[in-house]
Amino acid sequence: MAKKKTATATKEDAVQPTEGDVEDEVEEDDNSPEAYQTTGDFVVDFTELCKRGDVNLVNVKSRPQTPAQLGAEGEGPNTYVTKDKYEYLKPCIEVENDEDNKVSIKSLFIKGWAVDVPMLNILNLAAPQSLTHISLWRCGLDSASITGLVSMLSKLQVRVLLLDGNPSAASSFHHLCTEDSTLTNLSLRSNQINCSDASQLALALANNKTITNLSLYNNHIGDQGAMDIAKALRMNRSLLSLNLSSNKISDAGAKSVAEILTSLTLTHEEVVARRKLISENKSSLLVDDPPTTPGGRSKDRPGSNSRTGSHTALDKNKNKGASGKGKKQDKLQQPPAKDGRKSEQGKKDDKKRGAGSSSDSKSKAKSKGPAGKKGTGGDEKEQEPEVVEFQNPLLESNESEIDGVIVVSGNYALTSLNLNNNLISNSGITSLYKAIQFQENRQMKRGVRGLLRLTTKMNKYDTENRYATELLDVMVRRDPFYEHPLLEEDQSNATTNT
Repeated sequence: MAKKKTATATKEDAVQPTEGDVEDEVEEDDNSPEAYQTTGDFVVDFTELCKRGDVNLVNVKSRPQTPAQLGAEGEGPNTYVTKDKYEYLKPCIEVENDEDNKVSIKSLFIKGWAVDVPMLNILNLAAPQSLTHISLWRCGLDSASITGLVSMLSKLQVRVLLLDGNPSAASSFHHLCTEDSTLTNLSLRSNQINCSDASQLALALANNKTITNLSLYNNHIGDQGAMDIAKALRMNRSLLSLNLSSNKISDAGAKSVAEILTSLTLTHEEVVARRKLISENKSSLLVDDPPTTPGGRSKDRPGSNSRTGSHTALDKNKNKGASGKGKKQDKLQQPPAKDGRKSEQGKKDDKKRGAGSSSDSKSKAKSKGPAGKKGTGGDEKEQEPEVVEFQNPLLESNESEIDGVIVVSGNYALTSLNLNNNLISNSGITSLYKAIQFQENRQMKRGVRGLLRLTTKMNKYDTENRYATELLDVMVRRDPFYEHPLLEEDQSNATTNT
């Protein structure tokens, strides 16, 4: 027994660390990148974190500005700037400083050199809360890099993310489109995204409510990928601009995109989800009036069985002071003249209304300038652009319902679609033309106009095709920046005025 106790004690003595080892471990933890307290100055924090993380230090410099960005106080551009040999080939990080805090940054640009996971971890720790724009162009990102980037975005309020030229991460881009994402502008150009990658991206895009601008230019997306993206747009009402140019989309993909621009026939799964949403809200959003009981009483407020609006008006008059009660009732109950002419009280009321309307018209005329334009008076407030909010498509009012088949409005939130340089022929162009014509003849809600820009250049269709030329004419008129050509009379008047 004594020998066993001695052996156990010797083993415990060997496992227990000495005081010097504990102090060394504490010093190592204090010098780790995670233990560093950032100061808010990106250059200082990034330099210190690179030293602690044993990562090669990269030069941080301000991004060159255009003369318009420099303003009147900035120095004008020089004709030439001398640089050291191979200066442009050295890795660097370009930043744009925050306007409120000059030591902090709002934009970060990296291009042309490999950004590995350790460097992303350093950027994650050094990134300030003011950072809203990140551009990583041809940085050799892969799936592990996207995981680190997602962790970085989770603590920031980044709005714009550009990841062009990173094909090794094509299968992981869907992790950037989660429901809790803060991104509004996502660019994934030249990433060799195929149909399988586009399908995963579409699944995430269907539930995303923040991304308004998505660019998938110059990828390998075919018809199946376009169909999956169109399926995602059945439920997505936040995406406003979609760029699918320079892909491999033919007529089948173009038709699937055109279908969602008209009206949608809900599938069985969508009908079930629709009923579930209505039951969760405890009231159908398709009915504006509150539900009533058989007695005619509303659940929110008790109704009256025999009292109408006129009785209510008389009751209000009775509750007023006794001095004016009799006169007001006499006015209300005064009978009209027997010969069909108005009574004296009616004539007085008409005169008052006429005076009021004339004064209103004069005030309106004063507020408007020449040709009906609004004046620039100090009292008049500037009109702000109307923001249209789309509700859940499953809760849209029915266009029709026959034998359980429910048809609702299509996607009218998408305003810009780029299909240049694909494989679309005459059949696909015809489908797109019919979809635009449907929106042209559709009576939409206030502020909703549907697709305003559609470009289909460099495809396989005949440019002299009837539907192609008519589609071009329609889209030119739907462009919000389109100016109607002046007629000959207007041109002559304009020349005489000048």
